[in-house]
Amino acid sequence: PPSSAPAASLSRASTAPFAAPVDADDAGTGLPASRAEAAPVPVAPATLRPVAPVPAPVRLDYAAIGAELPVVPTGVAGDGQMEIPEDASLAAWYRFGPAPADGEGNTVIAAHAGSEHTPEGPLYRLRDARPGDAVAVVDGSGRTHVFKVVSVERRGKDGLDFTPYFARSGPPRLVLVTCGGQWLPERQSYADNIIVVAEAMA
Repeated sequence: PPSSAPAASLSRASTAPFAAPVDADDAGTGLPASRAEAAPVPVAPATLRPVAPVPAPVRLDYAAIGAELPVVPTGVAGDGQMEIPEDASLAAWYRFGPAPADGEGNTVIAAHAGSEHTPEGPLYRLRDARPGDAVAVVDGSGRTHVFKVVSVERRGKDGLDFTPYFARSGPPRLVLVTCGGQWLPERQSYADNIIVVAEAMA
């Protein structure tokens, strides 16, 4: 699983009262009273409309590697790493970051390569990903977002900085992560992470 995940706020918008400013002269410091009375400046409080929640990704379909699995929203585990379901048949979406429907930033989805319940998970074959592959993500509204793989990396876990992969701005991208490389019995983990980056298709 990823070694770290940046903390981020769920807040998408704030609400604040707004009042039209009153010019000092119109308030009676430089104009006749008749003019001030004839042209009062309306002052009305207003609030911004709440932003509708963006649908979360609920399913990942990577046909080229035969991977199809449900996606659940998760946050940060107690050890500071991205929280990932123990069962490798489930993938996690980092809910403090962008979703595909946001239209910008990186949607991060990760899963274990294998687990006690599912010895070889659907993303085990992420190591076979190739640039040009199409990956589909279905969100809670039923909309399908299609991405094209642009890079496949195998990077050692030790000292790996995941911050760039959790970008909240920039072009919309999908980042898929699982474990790979050599199995290390003493750690009960793989030595590397497989990281696939895909760009949204128009």
